Amino acid sequence: MGLRASEHTGNLLALYSITIVMRASFFISIAVTQSLSFMGGGLHEWEIAAVMIVDNLVELALASFFGSYGDKIGRRPIVIASLFITATAACLFAIAPTAAILIAFSAVFGIGAAAKVSTTLSMIADMSSEDDRARLMGYYHLSTLTGLAGGFGLGIILLERTIAPNSILFMAGLACAVSGIIAFFTIKETRTHVQVDISMLSLIKKVAMDHKIQMLIPVYVPIIAMYGLLIGYAGRIIEEHFVLLTGTDLLYLFGVLGGSLILGTVIMGHLSDHYKKRRPFIVVGLIGFGILGYLMVAYSDNLLGLWAIWPALPLLGFMAGAFPPAAMAYLTDVSDREARGATMGVYSIFFGAGMIIGPLAGAFAYGNYGLYGMAILVGIFITIAIAGTYFMPERYHKEEGPTPESAD
Repeated sequence: MGLRASEHTGNLLALYSITIVMRASFFISIAVTQSLSFMGGGLHEWEIAAVMIVDNLVELALASFFGSYGDKIGRRPIVIASLFITATAACLFAIAPTAAILIAFSAVFGIGAAAKVSTTLSMIADMSSEDDRARLMGYYHLSTLTGLAGGFGLGIILLERTIAPNSILFMAGLACAVSGIIAFFTIKETRTHVQVDISMLSLIKKVAMDHKIQMLIPVYVPIIAMYGLLIGYAGRIIEEHFVLLTGTDLLYLFGVLGGSLILGTVIMGHLSDHYKKRRPFIVVGLIGFGILGYLMVAYSDNLLGLWAIWPALPLLGFMAGAFPPAAMAYLTDVSDREARGATMGVYSIFFGAGMIIGPLAGAFAYGNYGLYGMAILVGIFITIAIAGTYFMPERYHKEEGPTPESAD
């Protein structure tokens, strides 16, 4: 399934593993900052939001810099450094004396994320071929989600066990530092032709002016904004609208959706590679997300009624899983090998922009119009993204050698 025995298997597994730890370290920290036991009474809502916004703004600003720097000197040193930067950020959170200083320290998390994401994606792209690109990118997405959900959940569990918030933050930092040491001994460089004479500014400008990259903005940013919307307001929506569901019901609901999403990511990624197509799978994933959002709103007053149409839930989750591998593989398809790091930095820019737009738009929609306002916002995001795929021609190409047609 894309990770079959090869010279890259160990490198890929190491990259996926450190991605889980790095993302978990950040989201454990976010869980701690939301606790009332943190800083002697907890942060205000706007202070928690500021931590997220500063982190993403810094990631957005520096992603292409680190990506292009990886193009220039190689990926491996930046990936390893990013883990120690993230470890430092978690420890700084533990010793922050005030909320204002904590918000400033969140910029260090953004630096770590900018360095890590752009170079890791570049390394996976370097190791991918046209036979497994979507699958390998899909596994990266799954490792990111695992770190996000696992880290946030672990943080909450540790807090419920009355472990001191600062101790949790130090443990998160230590885990990330240990992963940095492991990465030093296990990760191999993938950038084979380092160009020390090329200007990073020229690389970034080249990518920014690329029409193919510009056409991705209306597809990628709205979907990541929807992710930010769900992450920022899922807890409150569950508390206010899922009151009729028991813990077992919620576990079943999210287990079905999560399991089918993972399965869809793996299988749809395989099919995207097999059929050498990206756009159809991107559209299928967007439709799955959109219908799921509609159902959650339509049944908000009677979510138990969803059991009457329960087969639709795993089907839609499976469809939604088609989006991440195809979308991330498409970014590799359109990238120039000599500027791949800068191009992958664009993904971080899209991610950071979406994670800022989503929560801010959600605050307006949910605050003024409730759940139906959120549903309209999700519909707008999905509609923009689907329309944007019209301007995304297939760019699937072979990098390993000439095509049979050209050889003739």
